[in-house]
Amino acid sequence: MSWGSAIYAWLFGQKPKSKRSAQPESEASPGPHAGGQPGEDLYAHAPETGIGHSQQHRWLFDEGVLHWNQHRSENDFKPVFPGLNFVKEAAKSRLWGRPADLVGEERVILNGVNWRFADLQGCILARADLRQAQLQGANLRSANLSGANLSGADLNDSDLRGAVLDGAILARATLVNANLSGASMKGANFAWADMRHTIVGARNLQEASIFGALREGSVALVPLK
Repeated sequence: MSWGSAIYAWLFGQKPKSKRSAQPESEASPGPHAGGQPGEDLYAHAPETGIGHSQQHRWLFDEGVLHWNQHRSENDFKPVFPGLNFVKEAAKSRLWGRPADLVGEERVILNGVNWRFADLQGCILARADLRQAQLQGANLRSANLSGANLSGADLNDSDLRGAVLDGAILARATLVNANLSGASMKGANFAWADMRHTIVGARNLQEASIFGALREGSVALVPLK
């Protein structure tokens, strides 16, 4: 120890920091929860994917849409169900049944579900009841939505490239900035839908009903020969 260090220790009762330890406190010492159980404060800014897939599955299939929407309002997480066959998974859950105001056989009941920014790529949702569903920014690429009822659903900014919408009902749905390029839409009903700035295949759109649909600024893609 040098004379300067000795005098410093005598005056202040402690050793001065060496050059090695003279680093920012955030780098010199681990966080308060390092090596132990994390505190609740660490989850204040948890990533959107912080909720496990199995937990999300239980919330939706076991508790139903109402409780699912409540969980989403209380926890900021991203719904992740890529490639899931909802028709098969929901058959023995509370999501399966016959809506009182719809005629026909039993189906997956998801009306009003909050699936904003959800990853639903490749999902099977054939004939599902998705009326008034919140699907803003959802990834529905290559999803099977044939015969699904999406009346009044919010599909703004959603990705529906390559999706199957044959026979689907999208009356009064909003699809502003949605991308439907390559989507199959045979017999789909877009009556009175808001399709402003929607990207859609011109040939595919001819196979659908677009009576009363708002299409200002829409881009109709013509397939290259």
